[in-house]
Amino acid sequence: MSAQLAPLLPRQRWFGDKGRTITGVRLRDCGALGDRAWFVLVDVTFDEGLDETYAVPFVLGGDGAAPGALAMSLDLDGVTTRALDAFDDPGFCLELLTAFERNVTVPTLHQGAVRFVRTELFPPLGGVASLTPRRLTGEQSNTSVVYGDRLVVKALRRVKPGITLDYEVGAFLTFRARFPHVPPLAGAIEYMPATGEITTLGLLQGYVANQGDGWSWLVGHLRQLPPARVDELSGHVIRELSGLGVVTGALHAALASDAADPGFAPEPTTADDVTAWIERIVADVGRTCDKVRARLSAVPREVEDDARTLLAGEAALRSRVRDLPPLDAERCMKIRVHGDYHLGQTLRTESGFVVLDFEGEPARPVAERRRKQSALVDVAGMLRSLDYAVHATLAPASGPPGAGERWVGRASAAFLAGYLGEIVRAPARLLPAAPAEVARALSVFELDKALYEVRYEVDNRPAWLAIPLRGLTRLLGRERAAS
Repeated sequence: MSAQLAPLLPRQRWFGDKGRTITGVRLRDCGALGDRAWFVLVDVTFDEGLDETYAVPFVLGGDGAAPGALAMSLDLDGVTTRALDAFDDPGFCLELLTAFERNVTVPTLHQGAVRFVRTELFPPLGGVASLTPRRLTGEQSNTSVVYGDRLVVKALRRVKPGITLDYEVGAFLTFRARFPHVPPLAGAIEYMPATGEITTLGLLQGYVANQGDGWSWLVGHLRQLPPARVDELSGHVIRELSGLGVVTGALHAALASDAADPGFAPEPTTADDVTAWIERIVADVGRTCDKVRARLSAVPREVEDDARTLLAGEAALRSRVRDLPPLDAERCMKIRVHGDYHLGQTLRTESGFVVLDFEGEPARPVAERRRKQSALVDVAGMLRSLDYAVHATLAPASGPPGAGERWVGRASAAFLAGYLGEIVRAPARLLPAAPAEVARALSVFELDKALYEVRYEVDNRPAWLAIPLRGLTRLLGRERAAS
């Protein structure tokens, strides 16, 4: 099995190490659920960097697999048997729900166990047969299965020892802060090794009725409009983006609401914090430019000029990052944040927006993602997402000159207005008092996010590389104009 997985893993959209070459796959542990399904954990080694552990549950048998799905042949006692991704099997998905209902614990090969844990919000099901499972599609690092209009299982693929951030933050927001704009936490799947920390394998959440994620909603709106009338016909969308800003401000207020919990209590931003943020982002400038430089000959021809502009502006980027205002001087508090905040991490509902997935940027170490940060990290993430949505949809030649830039400016201003109007209710001071200082700090965090986007696109979607590259150019130009 291990040898077969090596070429299959990079083809899976949930595989988070596509930019690295696999040198080996080794079974870590496994346990049977029912007669056909197995929970499998494998350790993956690479030509460079640290090993990673992936959860790859599969079922034996089955008639086939969707194009690109994980499927392989196994020799079991001399009989060749087909093994498929378990989440493509409705029977396995229903078995998961039954395991939650019965508080099942599955023993594993190496004296560990996989257990199904329920919270007080686990609903009475009255049998699971009527809850038809539906695996969600789309680009994501996890695998989600929806059960009717009741529950959602989110299975993690790349796993780390310890409770995941999504589990930790989701439990805090659900049961401590009573924040209404997140899916209610109903349970978790945990791996307990014979020795070492418990590892979260998945979460069970209440289903939130929605009209899709924020990215699909906004891109769908922009695509259906005549380019010449995109400003005129976007008033209701701009108002909803202001509402998203309000939800974001309320989220940060909730995350800052418990001064007694060391894991969530707001803490003063120190000079050392600001220095560490600057040093990390400056290092990321170099890391990003090195990655682009190494792949320059392979980037799409239409992106090459933008890539060279980035490399020529490396010194200017380093200089701009070092201009991060002293957030410590005004005693701004740092808090736990979302950490990977963008339109795709929200659901649009009849009453506004719900926020999803508190794992943070998957490429960063867990300890770094868990650290308290400036709330502006999330604000910058959403502003970059708005920029992405517009420039991925409104081609420059499809409408009036500057239409995309005007729309981004209008949408960003609405989001910020909603956020700034709400964040004053937070129980701790999170932002500088002067709007100019807020803007300066925010632009540095936007640059930071755009650098991350460049690295991601180089590894995953080179055709999209122009969007963050041109975003960096515009951000630097905006700062020069303001100085």
